[in-house]
Amino acid sequence: MVRQETPQTCDGLRADLKAFLATRPDLGNPDLAAHTTLADHTVRSFVNGNILGGREVVSELRRVLNLARAGDILQPGARNGATVISDAAPERPARRVRKAENIYQTLTVKRVAEVLDYCAENCAIGVITAEFGAGKTEAVNVWRRASAGKTESLVFEFDEFSSTNKVDFVRILGRLFGIDRAVGSQNGGLVFRDLCEKLRESPCLLIFDQVETVRPRIFQVIRQIWDRTHDAGVGVVLLSAPILLTRMNQSRIADLGALTSRVGIWAPLAGLQRAEMAAIVKQEGFTDMDESAFDLWWKATGGSIRRLMRAVDLLKAKHAGKRITEKTISGVSGSLWGMTISEGER
Repeated sequence: MVRQETPQTCDGLRADLKAFLATRPDLGNPDLAAHTTLADHTVRSFVNGNILGGREVVSELRRVLNLARAGDILQPGARNGATVISDAAPERPARRVRKAENIYQTLTVKRVAEVLDYCAENCAIGVITAEFGAGKTEAVNVWRRASAGKTESLVFEFDEFSSTNKVDFVRILGRLFGIDRAVGSQNGGLVFRDLCEKLRESPCLLIFDQVETVRPRIFQVIRQIWDRTHDAGVGVVLLSAPILLTRMNQSRIADLGALTSRVGIWAPLAGLQRAEMAAIVKQEGFTDMDESAFDLWWKATGGSIRRLMRAVDLLKAKHAGKRITEKTISGVSGSLWGMTISEGER
């Protein structure tokens, strides 16, 4: 007779597995199953909530999840020996999250700083992925202010034009280093070589943001810039939504493969942790709140510090000093994000 775990234990594990897979779109249920004694369909059925969880199923999947979070298995790009870090929840709940420079020092902020430091010190290529609103860009701004005068860095934010046209990209990047040539696709190579020479003379850390929009040929240019300048001290960091992991680890396009093989550190981040959110909410003055209301708020936030702080501002403006209930959070979700939360989802 198979001994079943409690519904609460199973639901908690399912939520943890889905949260992990959301940060790693390059993985699926079969990848988890490969490190267990379970069949693929058993893992898929459990994660989708189609079967009850026996103790063996729960035990095996919890073990694999812990190993994957720790980076011991299923590392992105691990075939080239790259370092992998994550923002897996700390063992102890966060009692307080330090606030500095108008931004909370969450695990995401710390992990982003670790990657930036690593790439600057080792002239390496790093990849940071997290959902929109997780705080990647703000974390970079905090790091740059803290490292001013110690580490030279430059941030390039892609748009719909620079992310699709390699000449436009290299000319805009060149202008940031004082390189300007006449308009024309025939001048792209001249700007590229001038740029590499300039970077060799004055090396810095190149930080590229909004990389999920970038075409493969642009990745090839980034890789070639690094190839020609890293020995002089140039490092590269790519900031993106999680979809980049899928593109880099599963694509057969040579342009992406060449860059992927050179990545020295990966950081697939889940964003704001539940314990961090609880600490931030308390520090913002919300102490009179139903537990079910917090659960709903956590679900609506989805790991996004941006969403959390927008909700905090609205609650302070409209509900200061009042008890926060499920109805309150449901109203905030509808007002800010157009989310309609039914009774069954609460």
